Amino acid sequence: MNKNFKNWLDSDLVSKEFKDEMMTLSKEEIDLYFSDKKPSFGTAGIRQKMGAGTRRFNRFTYEQIAIGYAKHLLKSNMKRKVLIGHDNRLFSDEFTMVCANVLTSFGIEVLIIKNNVLKATPIISFLISYLKLDGGIIITASHNPKDYNGFKVYKETGGQILNDDAESIIKRMPANDKVLELSYEPNPDLISEVDDRSILEYFNQAKSCLINTNTIDTKNFPVIFTSHHGTASEDLPYFLYTLGYTKVIKVKEQCYPDTNFTNSPNSNPEDKDSFELSLEYADKHNADIMLGVDPDADRLAVAIRTKEGSFKYISGNEMGIIFTYYCLKNKNYKKAPFIVSTFVSTNLIDRIADDYGCKVFRTGTGFKWLSSVVEEKYKDMDFVVAFEEAIGSLNSTINRDKDSYQASALALEIFDFYRKQNMDFKELLEKEIYPKYGFWRGETISFMIKDLNWNEKSIEMMEILKTTKLEEVCGVKLLESKWNDEGDCLEWIFENDNSVRFRRSGTEPKFKAYFNMYGSTLEKAELNFIQFRREIKEIMKTL
Repeated sequence: MNKNFKNWLDSDLVSKEFKDEMMTLSKEEIDLYFSDKKPSFGTAGIRQKMGAGTRRFNRFTYEQIAIGYAKHLLKSNMKRKVLIGHDNRLFSDEFTMVCANVLTSFGIEVLIIKNNVLKATPIISFLISYLKLDGGIIITASHNPKDYNGFKVYKETGGQILNDDAESIIKRMPANDKVLELSYEPNPDLISEVDDRSILEYFNQAKSCLINTNTIDTKNFPVIFTSHHGTASEDLPYFLYTLGYTKVIKVKEQCYPDTNFTNSPNSNPEDKDSFELSLEYADKHNADIMLGVDPDADRLAVAIRTKEGSFKYISGNEMGIIFTYYCLKNKNYKKAPFIVSTFVSTNLIDRIADDYGCKVFRTGTGFKWLSSVVEEKYKDMDFVVAFEEAIGSLNSTINRDKDSYQASALALEIFDFYRKQNMDFKELLEKEIYPKYGFWRGETISFMIKDLNWNEKSIEMMEILKTTKLEEVCGVKLLESKWNDEGDCLEWIFENDNSVRFRRSGTEPKFKAYFNMYGSTLEKAELNFIQFRREIKEIMKTL
C-alpha cells in the first residue's frame, strides 16, 4: 500500500470526510495524489485539485508550501512583511489564514485585506509594490474548475516569482511524508489589515494611466459585465462608473462571490460559452459590447456586436493588436517605446511597432516573464503594453501582473473612440489595421489530454512532435523546425511569415497549437488558417 496513503488513513488529524473520500480513489489516483513528489510551480504558481493527499490542496499542503515560502523569505535573516490575498474559491479565506499563521510563526509580518474579504489579483500586485512589502501570496486557481485552488507567490515588485525563487521555495518545503507532522506557533499580533486608502490609491493611479478618457464626460452606452462570481463583482463596475460609463450592466446571476460558481459553469472568459448569460443581457439592453473577467480578475475578454448584428469575440491576440495600434497612434512617448509579448502571441504587432519605432520583446508563456521584462526596461524606455494571447494584458507600470481593470478601461476608451466614428473593433481590424500591416489570421487550438497523468503525457507528445519530419503543410514550405528554449515551445516557421507553435500547458491538461497565418486578402488568410488547422489536427491525432 502507498505509505503516504496509509499514513493519512491512520492519522487522527485527517477528517472522516477525507478518509471516506480516500476510500473511493483508484490505485492510479492514490499513487498520483499521495506521491512523494513535492508540489511544483507552473505557468502561474501552483494549481492542484482540493482534497485529501500530498499532491492536492488542503490545510496540510498549504502549511507545507507556506513553510517553504517562509524559509525562503528568511534565508537572508532579514525581517519581512508580506501581503496575502485570495479569490472566491471554496476555503480560499481559510487557506489565507493558514498561510498567515504559518508565516507569523516565523516572525514574518502579514497584511491581509480588511475582514479577509476577496480582492482582485491586479490590486494585490499593486499593493505589494505600493506598500513597499517584501512579497505576497494569492490563494487562487484563476479560471480552473471550481474543485481547484492555487498558491501564487509575488516578489517585492508585485510581479510573480521566477524559477530560481520557485526552486528555493520547493527545496525548503518539508517532505511530503512529513506534512501531517508539521507544528508551528502563530503570532496573531503580527497580522494586520490593509487600509482602504491604499486600495483607493490603486484606482486613482489606474485612472491616471488612460490616454483620452475624459472622466467628466458621460458615456451613456450600455456595457454588459460579468465577473463569473469572482473578485471584480462590485469594484470593477464601480471603477468604470467613475470613468463616466454610467450604464455598466452587471449580469446579476454571476456578479456576486460564490464558491460553487453556481451560475458560471465555465468561468474562463476566453471561451465563448462563458458569455451565454451575457448575451441574453446584451439583447435585452441593446448593448454592443460585453466584458467578461475571470474569478481573480487578472484577464479580460471583450465581445462586440458587429454591424451585421452578431457578436464577435475579440481574441487575446486581436485585443493586443488593437491596444498596440491605438496606444502607439494616440500617445506621445518621450523615450523609445517598448512592448512585451510572448513567443506564441501574434507577430503582426512587430509590423505595427516597426512603423512607430517601437521595440518588441518576446518571452516565454506566463505573465511572470512579461512583467520581469517590464521591470527591467521601464526606467530607460517608455512602456506601451504587455499582453499574451490568452487574454491577459497590462498597460501601465503601476503593478506587475495582468490587469482586467486597466484593460477594461482602455478597451472601453478605444471602443468609444471608434464608436463615435461609426466603426467597431471588427472594422478597425479589417478596414484600418490589416490593409496597412498585413491580412492576418491567428488562433490557439487546445487539444485536451484525458490521462490522469496529463503532464507526463504532454511531455511524450512534444517529444514525438520534435522528431516529426515535414517539408510542407498545405503546399506552404516549412523553412525551419526548432525548439525555443526561452519560449518553451516548438516552432514551425513557414514561408510568407506563417508559423505554428506548439506548447504544453503548465496549469491545465491541454496541449496547444498557436497559429499565425497571412494572405493577400482577409479571405485568403482565413482559408490558409482553415487548411493549416485541418492538417495540424490530423498530425495531432497520431500522437
